[in-house]
Amino acid sequence: MKASSAFYRWIVLIIASFAMFGNYYLYDSVAYVALELKSSLGFTDEQYGLLYSMYSIAAIGVLFFSGMFIDKFGTRLSILLFGAICTISGFYTAYSNSILSMLISRFVLGFGAEPLIVALTVAVAKWFKGKELGFALGINLFIARLGTYAVDLSNVWAEPFYTGWQKPLILAAVIGSLCMLAGIAYYILEWNADKKNVLQKAGETDKLELRSLVKFTPSFWYIVLLCMTFYSAVFPFRGFAPKFYVEAHGLSDQLAGQLNSILALTAMFATPLIGLLIDKTGRRASMMFIGAILIMPVYLMMIYVDISLFVPVTMLGIAFSLIPAVMWPSVAYIVDERRLGTAYALMTLIQQAGVAFFAWLIGWANEHENASAANPGGYNLGMWLFSILGILGFIFAYRLYKHEKGPRAHGLEKPTI
Repeated sequence: MKASSAFYRWIVLIIASFAMFGNYYLYDSVAYVALELKSSLGFTDEQYGLLYSMYSIAAIGVLFFSGMFIDKFGTRLSILLFGAICTISGFYTAYSNSILSMLISRFVLGFGAEPLIVALTVAVAKWFKGKELGFALGINLFIARLGTYAVDLSNVWAEPFYTGWQKPLILAAVIGSLCMLAGIAYYILEWNADKKNVLQKAGETDKLELRSLVKFTPSFWYIVLLCMTFYSAVFPFRGFAPKFYVEAHGLSDQLAGQLNSILALTAMFATPLIGLLIDKTGRRASMMFIGAILIMPVYLMMIYVDISLFVPVTMLGIAFSLIPAVMWPSVAYIVDERRLGTAYALMTLIQQAGVAFFAWLIGWANEHENASAANPGGYNLGMWLFSILGILGFIFAYRLYKHEKGPRAHGLEKPTI
C-alpha cells in the first residue's frame, strides 16, 4: 500500500477517528451513572456539574501551549502522548470512589482529551486540505459521535454492567483504550509517510506571543465565539439531559438514553453529508447561520411547548450536524497551516472556558431551584440559560455571514472540489 495513495489517506483517517471514538465515549460515560453517583456516593447536582467543569478547566490550562506543542513536535507524537493520557484517565475515573479523586481523574481526562482532538483535527487537515477536507472531517466526526451514540445506548446493550456506578465506568475505560491504541497505529502510518516525503512540511512555527493573536482575522474570531456559545449550549445539556428527561418528563432511564442518543445519531449521518456538500457548493457561513437559527428555540420548546421531545431534540441534532461540520474545516481556509495547531487550540480553549462555566452554572441553577422529580419546574432556569446562548450564537453567526459576503471574505462561501 503506497503512502501517497488515496486509499492510504483514508486508512489514516479511519485510524485517527477511532481515537476520537474512545475519547467521546470516555467524556460522556459519567452522564449515565449520574443518579447512581448521587445515591451511592452522595454527589449533588453542583458536584456532578463540576465533573464536566474540571475537564474543561484542565483543557483551558493546557490547550494554548498544546497547540504550540503540536505545531513544533508534530501530530504523530502529539496524538500518541495525549491518547495515552486519555486511556490512563479512564481507568483512574473507574476506580475513584470520592468526589475529590473523581474530579482529579476528570481533570486528567481534560488534560489529554482536548489536545488529542486538536492534534487529530490538525492531522486530518494536513492529509486532506485542498482535497475532500469537509467530507473527511465529517467522517471523523461520524466515527467520534458513534462513541457518543454507543454510550447513550450503553444501558441497553451493556445492561448487565449497570448494577451500580463503577462497572459502566470500567467498561468506558476499556473502550477508552482506543485512544492510545489508535495513537500507536497513527504514529506508524505517519512515520511511514514522512519517510517517503508524502506529506508537505508546514514550515517554521510562529513563536508563542500574545500580540500575534491580532493576526487572526475577524472571521476567525466570529467562528471562535460561535464555537464557544454552541458547545456551551450543547455539551452541558447532554450531560444533564438524561436526568432532566427522567425527572422533568417522567421517562425511564433507558428511554432517556435513547432520546439523548438522537442528538448523536442525527449528527453521525448528517455531518459527513454536510461536509461533502460544503466541499462541492461552499456556503459555509450560510450553513453556520442556519444551524444557529435552529438551536435558538429548542430548549424553551422542551419546557413550554406541548410537543413530543423528539421534535426539539431532532432540531438540536440537525444544528449539531450543521455547525461543527462546517466550522472546523472553515478554520483551515482562514488560518495559515503553520499556525493551524495554535488556531485550533485557541478555539478549543475558549470553547472549553464556556463549557466549564456553563456546566457549573447549570448545576448551580438546578441546585438553587431544587430541580427534581418532585419539582420539575426547577429545571426552567437552566433551560433559559441555554436559550440565551442560542441567541448569542445567532448573533455571531450573522456577523460571520455578513463578513464573508464583504470585500475581506476568505472564500468560505466558495466550493473547494
